[in-house]
Amino acid sequence: MYDWYIRVCISVCLLLGLNYQCYAQSCATPIIVDFSNKADTTVTIAADRNGDCCGGQNCISFSVKVNPFTDVINFGADQITSASSYTVNCKSPTPMGTPACISGQGSTILITFCKVGGNAVNYTITALKGTTTSGNLNLRWGCTGTMSVTGYDPTSTISWKSIYPGAAGAYNSYLSATSGASVNVTPPTNAPPYIDYQVSGTRAQTSACNMAVSDTIRVYTYPPLTVGITPTNPAICSGTPVTLTANPTGGSPPYSYLWSNGATTSSITVSNPGNYSVSVKDQTTGCGAVTAQTTVNAATPVAPTAPPVSACIGNTAILTATAPGGPYQWYDAATNGNLLSTNLSYTTPTFTATGTYTYYVQTTNTGCTSTRTPVTVTVSPKPTKPGISL
Repeated sequence: MYDWYIRVCISVCLLLGLNYQCYAQSCATPIIVDFSNKADTTVTIAADRNGDCCGGQNCISFSVKVNPFTDVINFGADQITSASSYTVNCKSPTPMGTPACISGQGSTILITFCKVGGNAVNYTITALKGTTTSGNLNLRWGCTGTMSVTGYDPTSTISWKSIYPGAAGAYNSYLSATSGASVNVTPPTNAPPYIDYQVSGTRAQTSACNMAVSDTIRVYTYPPLTVGITPTNPAICSGTPVTLTANPTGGSPPYSYLWSNGATTSSITVSNPGNYSVSVKDQTTGCGAVTAQTTVNAATPVAPTAPPVSACIGNTAILTATAPGGPYQWYDAATNGNLLSTNLSYTTPTFTATGTYTYYVQTTNTGCTSTRTPVTVTVSPKPTKPGISL
């Protein structure tokens, strides 16, 4: 029961990245260390030695669950010199502080250290990825990114090839080279949504694991990034501010914005006429921001003029605007109302009653609307037919 409690406490502390004091375990009940979530990580454990393991006495042992990409384990301790040694899976001893290759030794390894004495010591276990690759790339069509590796032997051949989609090498034409520690990749128009590139070579001679190794980098591709600004012809109408909105498409969202006035939102409201621009970035690399520009004009359109007209009952009337040049919109009310016509002239319906009828006309200029001008129609009765006497 006590051993179970200690092991649970140790596991919790390891997950939290804490150092802790514990009691040594035998090979049957080693201290549990879980490195499965990260290839490069380290932990320090304060413990006493008093167990038996791997044929040794007065030992401490650790069962380490390693990440699939971890190549090397290093084990060291304070108060102990490199003249001492540790073992991995009870195999040949490795000097303290010297990395040991664990490739091909399973997902869980046993580290054992035995030494006379029972003083508490801080033991440090470090998991290392013997080779590293640059991260996955997000590229727009026509943009160039770089893929690279470290930890490979530069004297050996480091080769690159596409492995998905299609047959191996189907997308090697996107690469600047197929060998070397660093290559460029440029996806053309209509490239696949993503391409997996495999890099292969030999670990560097300085690594504890000098053997063949390979890894994969995924290149995600996206259509070009474009941006427009709405409204198309922005104007400050009679002093009323106008809102400009950037509308990006393509690339890899989310987008970031930078306007010429320093704003970083997708929309801005401006009160002064002039030129405004916005730069938009996405989550891809290789190509810079895309910029759009617009000009904001100031306009206060002059209300149109249109003379009043007269008509007889039973007839229609033609109303005509004479200035400032249109385009015009005819309405049946001073505000809101129904749009009757967008022509220079408007022909009314047939009048069925006498009286005064009022219609309204307005004009637009660079997106701004004038006030409405009332246009009256006076409808009179038809004159009486004159009599004839003999």
